Amino acid sequence: MRVLALVPGETETQLSFFPIINLIKDSFDNAEVSVVAPPSATAIYQLSKGVTEVVPYNFESSNSPADWANLLGIVRDREFDAALTLTDSWSIALLLWLSGVPTRLGYSGAANDLLLTATTPRAAEADHHGALLKLINITGPLPALSVNVPRKDLTAVDNLRQGSGLTNGYVLVYPGATSGGTPYPTESWIAILKDFQQRQPELPLALLQTDEGAEQPAAIASAIPNLKILRPETPGQTAALIAAANLLVAVEGYPLALAIALNVYTLGLFSGSSPAQAIAAGGDRLVALTASTGTLADISPDQVLKKIWSEGA
Repeated sequence: MRVLALVPGETETQLSFFPIINLIKDSFDNAEVSVVAPPSATAIYQLSKGVTEVVPYNFESSNSPADWANLLGIVRDREFDAALTLTDSWSIALLLWLSGVPTRLGYSGAANDLLLTATTPRAAEADHHGALLKLINITGPLPALSVNVPRKDLTAVDNLRQGSGLTNGYVLVYPGATSGGTPYPTESWIAILKDFQQRQPELPLALLQTDEGAEQPAAIASAIPNLKILRPETPGQTAALIAAANLLVAVEGYPLALAIALNVYTLGLFSGSSPAQAIAAGGDRLVALTASTGTLADISPDQVLKKIWSEGA
């Protein structure tokens, strides 16, 4: 069975789709799953064990007729048996209708009710698209997130750690940006890291800098002597750097999800409502701090440090 999934959203959203890919593959003999994802987020599928092909497509912007026609041609050529769309876009619903895919499934509303073969009401986020999967008779429990780090990335990170003096463990921090777009304050990070250096002067500190802006990491590094700035070039390198850490302190985002998948001790800072899904997935290796006000900046450094030292970091 050949299944196509059209998944809008950035890296964190794509990463959360990995268990669904694996569930589909486990539910059908010889299943192949292809994904259509935004160009900026396709690289994360380097870590997927289950995806067959990733097709870049920008769901959010106005695509040219050529972009739309190119995607239509790809979908037609692959001869998929079923397509799952997480969008309610008229253009995507029309594309699937014209593609000839016999089973076209999505959430009810807009053009989906007219052009797809079956729809279901969009359930709460905690449903993990279970209602949609039921349309193709998948009802099993969602597996835990798992990632496959390419060997070349493991080798590259080994070389990076040796060059940075991080061969015997380190504490890794990920300051953002958050999935909500609001960073944790620079001065709070500085207070946390200075306390670390005072209490554990022999344990190196490293900061994970992803593709987002470099202003905050630079400001933190200027205030913390010997802080290592790590700039992975691929999602696999990001995962390998997290896997080698003694502890990750991170705002909500895909590095935190990677840490959970890699079974790394993690302190997660959350701005939204209680992160029940993350806590359940992280088990006893995730300690979550949630801002009672809904504003990440309102989590004080003292609260973070109390959690860290009470957990025996």
